Amino acid sequence: MKPLPLLLLLIGCTGKTGDSGRGLDGSDGTDGETGNPEGPDFSALSAAIEADLAQANATGAQVAVWLDGRTWFVGGFGSADPEGDVAVDEDTFFMIGSDTKKLAALSLLLHVQNGDLDLDETVAERLPALDMALATDFPQASVHDLLSHQGGIVDGAEDGGSTTDAALATYAYGFFADNYYPLAPPHRFWNYSNPNFSIAGLIDEELAGEPWADRLEGALFAPLGMARTVARKEAVDGNRATGVGLSSQRDTTIGPVSFADTWESAFTRPAGLVWSTASDQAKIIGLLIDGQPDLIDNALLQSVFASQAPMYPDLPGDYGYGLMMAEDWVTTDGSYPVRSWSHGGNTLTHTSTFSMLPDQRVGISILSNGYGDDFHRSVEAAFTSLVALPPIEAGPTYGVDPDGLDALEGLYTDAFNAGDIVVTRVGDGLVVSMPLLDELGIPYQPELIPITTRVWYLQVQGTYLDFAFIDGPDGETYFRNRNVVAIRQPPGSVRRSGPGPLPSKEAVEQALREAGRPAPRGPLPPPPGR
Repeated sequence: MKPLPLLLLLIGCTGKTGDSGRGLDGSDGTDGETGNPEGPDFSALSAAIEADLAQANATGAQVAVWLDGRTWFVGGFGSADPEGDVAVDEDTFFMIGSDTKKLAALSLLLHVQNGDLDLDETVAERLPALDMALATDFPQASVHDLLSHQGGIVDGAEDGGSTTDAALATYAYGFFADNYYPLAPPHRFWNYSNPNFSIAGLIDEELAGEPWADRLEGALFAPLGMARTVARKEAVDGNRATGVGLSSQRDTTIGPVSFADTWESAFTRPAGLVWSTASDQAKIIGLLIDGQPDLIDNALLQSVFASQAPMYPDLPGDYGYGLMMAEDWVTTDGSYPVRSWSHGGNTLTHTSTFSMLPDQRVGISILSNGYGDDFHRSVEAAFTSLVALPPIEAGPTYGVDPDGLDALEGLYTDAFNAGDIVVTRVGDGLVVSMPLLDELGIPYQPELIPITTRVWYLQVQGTYLDFAFIDGPDGETYFRNRNVVAIRQPPGSVRRSGPGPLPSKEAVEQALREAGRPAPRGPLPPPPGR
């Protein structure tokens, strides 16, 4: 079986600087450089964007802020064309990656509002023809499981050029059904996996009786006035940002990627291939914070940012429906005791940064044309300069309880990728041995890097894979990574076996390489020195 490609979640130059704070309600707004009292002063944010852009793969960025009921276009920065000098303006299209997920969730929730769907209904009930060859439990996942990343399916995303609307269904009933395998039974734990939203999009499409891209246009984009948001690449006009990233999921060299070579797939669209603008994304911030009862009932809207699943067993942070929530806002300098909502998204060529402090009534969208760009300092500059915040506190501290380590020892088996993983306590730490990787000559560091008692980093091939130890309901324990899940079965049980011969060295290397790339930003702190 071939390794499944993953939707990756994840050299800068600056040119034209941003227009400073033009309001989107017809007013002139503020001049960010002079601090005109007609509006906010975005000078600190603009400076931070310039600094972050200089360190990014991107050559251009687009920024909008939603503040106390108003959307402000802060500006376009740098160039939309890596090989030229094309100004980024308010209407320049960027890909938003996994920030598509909250749009997919909202669209599906509108079916719930209309009485056409129940969140407890299963994939099998809604897609009875979906016959999974390997992930036989996946059809028992509920709509709730899909939207909260609890489907238990391996991550993956199609990038082979199946772009016609019909390909969402044909790929799902074909390659996906025949090849995607289980990591755990549904509803066992949160584990980020793009096919959850691809299948949610297929359910949405079949309920709507029209292609998913058209459904989003009529159900969300038009009612919210999102005139520069499209779900098909063919609808993107010439005012677009050409990406700097990878030409395919097997590419390892970052460079300019032409629009013709930019990722497009009908199966992956609901998980992360929408094109939009920062100003349109700011309208989603306004919807989430203030609501829009004529579009969606407030009680149903709140399910998007309600805690649907914890992301890690002993770290703060929860996942809703396409949104991450925390009870505090952790910054470079410390932690503010205010609620924060965020997500973000990466494609092979673009990055979306999306963050809110709902109680302070502020949010920001930063879109850039680089792979894996980091604008967290710009978010910090925006929020600390634009709203009043309570005193900053010391950042969260994490530690390991030695009394909890013995319970984590044992033999864990990943039947699809990494094979056996033996976890052993050494002093107040844990080490692993991985016979399959030893046999294949794949390098790894035996010593796990501690974050908490239940969350550790494993360094493989120079990348870090975050693993969490999660106890199951039947005495089993999972050693869980986004795309590598090994299971320690209860004593006396039959070991899980895989679908066939062990994969090749190339397949294992790719699976581990993809598993080590970061998921959307959450509460997990980086390993030391990273």
